[in-house]
Amino acid sequence: MLLLARRWLGAYISLESVGCLWHRSVASLNYLEGCSANERAGAGEALSGWNAAVCKGIVVYDNVFGDKRGAEEKDKRVLEGERPKVPDFVIDYAPYVYLYSEEIFLPGDIGEHLFHTIPYLNYSPIASSNSHQTLTDLNTLNQYGLNVYLTSEDDPSDPPEWLRGDHNKPIAADSPGLGLSTAPGIVIWVSKPGGIIDAFYFYFYSFNLGNTVGGVRFGNHVGDWEHTAVRFINGKPQSVFFSQHSIGAAYQYAVVEKIGVRPVTYSARGTHANYPTPGEHFYALPFHLLSDVTDNGTLWDVTMNAYIYEWDMTADVLTASVETPGAPTEWFDYGGKWGDRRYPLFDPRQYMVVGQYHWVDGPTGPKSKNLNRKDICQNPGTCIVRSNLATSLEIKEWDTEEVQWPDQNGGVEIDTNDDIAPDL
Repeated sequence: MLLLARRWLGAYISLESVGCLWHRSVASLNYLEGCSANERAGAGEALSGWNAAVCKGIVVYDNVFGDKRGAEEKDKRVLEGERPKVPDFVIDYAPYVYLYSEEIFLPGDIGEHLFHTIPYLNYSPIASSNSHQTLTDLNTLNQYGLNVYLTSEDDPSDPPEWLRGDHNKPIAADSPGLGLSTAPGIVIWVSKPGGIIDAFYFYFYSFNLGNTVGGVRFGNHVGDWEHTAVRFINGKPQSVFFSQHSIGAAYQYAVVEKIGVRPVTYSARGTHANYPTPGEHFYALPFHLLSDVTDNGTLWDVTMNAYIYEWDMTADVLTASVETPGAPTEWFDYGGKWGDRRYPLFDPRQYMVVGQYHWVDGPTGPKSKNLNRKDICQNPGTCIVRSNLATSLEIKEWDTEEVQWPDQNGGVEIDTNDDIAPDL
């Protein structure tokens, strides 16, 4: 059953600190635990004056608010028949998503995804092929630990219609239904100290098509969770975060592209990473070897069809809003992966080059995306909120691993001429 929610309108720093930050946090992508006391002492001041090129991914403090009371505490409002109403500004300023114009892996319905997957514990099925989890009992899989994988019943290397999401393509006609997809988006707002409300807009796709290096594709996986987040202070938008692979980037609300007052995010071809501008976006590897591509293709408006929730970060309780009271909540607590486990090398679909795999693990869900973050950025460390779109930088990570690519006849060239229906 579709749950429709429609928009209502509307200095001095020490050299040893610098050295520690660079070598441990940028070059090797390690945390600051290896730094000396003197090095750490200058870290905060160093970061406050540096550009984002150096700061991204540096861990100086944990980017989370305080301890939770415990998930066992129930939301009394729901027990008493009351539900929270989503603040108007959470919908009024919800981002629009431009899917890539030739995207073949379109938005996915999380309920439909469960119907076509079987939970596996590592490589062994937990349930029979005649038994599927639902959004109201997915959390029961937590009894098996975190190594549970929602494994596709179909071969992802020959993706069926449900995995591609063909029927979920948003309406493109210039009509009241413009941007409507049959795949529900996920909207979660979180109240925080200091008049802060962070609104998270999650986009699910049943398949992620990895990018290529030297004509070789890496990083395919079943299931794909991406998001944008808008930080509000006293109801006014301040900044926008765009998730990109395992990290992302934040910008001042004033500088991002908008349609009306609503920010615009561009979803990359295949990977669905989010960017504030169309074009080519380089990441992870030096010499522009690896890139995402975005353009203003089909517009997706997640507020046209969404599950809307409030998450109490202190009690760790997700509550469906009064606007979508029937939205299931149990799926949110599932701690396993939303796709297949990385295929072993003896599987004919799999290959590995210098530690990077053609097929990788499916992702974890929204609850693992640090919703109780102090800063608008997702990961721990210093959060740079950029004031200019021209300062967007290359991402320094690719699936959280450093990659050293072998020299191939003087260098590796990226294949930028993927077919519309690429070889998986």
